[in-house]
Amino acid sequence: LAEKEAARARRLRPGRAQPRAMKFGHRFQQVIEQTHPSVSDQFLCYKTLKKCLKNIPEERAAKEDTPEGLTTAETNSGTRGKKELITLTAEQRAFVKTLNDEMKKFNKFFMNAEEDLVMRERALGTKFHALVDKQSGKLVCVNDSEPTSSVTALKETRKAFADFHGELVLLEHWTSLNYTALVKILKKHDKRSRVRLRSPFLVSALLQPFYSTEVLTELIKKTELRFRKLHELTSEAEAAERLTNGELTAEKTASLETRNKTHTKTPPALARTRAAISCWDGMKDEDSVKRPFGDGHTGFLKASEPASKKVKA
Repeated sequence: LAEKEAARARRLRPGRAQPRAMKFGHRFQQVIEQTHPSVSDQFLCYKTLKKCLKNIPEERAAKEDTPEGLTTAETNSGTRGKKELITLTAEQRAFVKTLNDEMKKFNKFFMNAEEDLVMRERALGTKFHALVDKQSGKLVCVNDSEPTSSVTALKETRKAFADFHGELVLLEHWTSLNYTALVKILKKHDKRSRVRLRSPFLVSALLQPFYSTEVLTELIKKTELRFRKLHELTSEAEAAERLTNGELTAEKTASLETRNKTHTKTPPALARTRAAISCWDGMKDEDSVKRPFGDGHTGFLKASEPASKKVKA
């Protein structure tokens, strides 16, 4: 009995207070503040939408309520049975209008950014093939009499690809963050109001241009492959240059080339660009991200494979 009492006392003993996890809104704001001004205005207006939510009278949520005016395809996605149509209040209409305006903003920014990135990728591809032979994958000498010219051109092109890759990853990061913010704000709305907006809005978001990142994903893969090739050729060209200057023996050069070919570690420049999405680590296990449509909509998520791939937070 004494041991049980002691164990109970230990459980009840006040320990060191555990730090509270930072709320999504604060983390989201931190990311926006750290982003370049040209992009920071293109994120979801999370604070504005929260203010709109506070103006909506708090009601007990009802799962079968659907706002009047939504299409049949939207209201029937993921659910079955007859639903009660209710008229939106002025406050709810303001919230819906703000969401629709944000969707338009996302699409306009994403389509313009994607078009610009595609054109830049073509220009970089021309530079790449001016240095790397399409058939053999070997270095095309810029000037046989000056090995330094090849090394300089390779380094400049490699840096251009590293910077370009960073922009691609950041745009992918922007898409996932905004979708996650939509999930969060719609979940807050459905908890506060009888009107169920989360499912129809997220189904619509999956079909929007800003969420269609197939082209962006292909650009990232192609850029990574070309960057690795340039990194390998740069190392080989630098070794050949030092050998020409008498700084390395042929044996050491062969050993260096072998090590470069078997080297699998990600180059620092590429690692830095991948770090752009590190903030997802704190959001991976949150329920609203694992199940953005809420209970009863997991089947739709399985059918929509891109949703599970893009929203990893």
